[in-house]
Amino acid sequence: MKNIIILLFITFVTACGYNSGTSTSEPVAYLYFTGEAKGAMVYIDDLAPFKINKTGIKNQYQVIPGKHQVIIKHEEKILVNRNVLLGDGHEKEFFVPKVH
Repeated sequence: MKNIIILLFITFVTACGYNSGTSTSEPVAYLYFTGEAKGAMVYIDDLAPFKINKTGIKNQYQVIPGKHQVIIKHEEKILVNRNVLLGDGHEKEFFVPKVH
């Protein structure tokens, strides 16, 4: 009986303290663009802008979770100007209207 208790204790202690192969990923959120977004420029906070080359939910752009100001321009005309709060793992769609 004493051997069983010792064996159970050792199994419990080693199982609780063993973390081999455990890793955590960096927090990330995703933006994707729909509508007339192709070719538009995206400005997020004070970061370098980027051009939208692909649209739709399968073409997502990674951002750090948190509060962001997102501005989408086409030929210097502001089409979208929105403040968003993104959580870790969240996706946010931005519909870009047609340029008038």
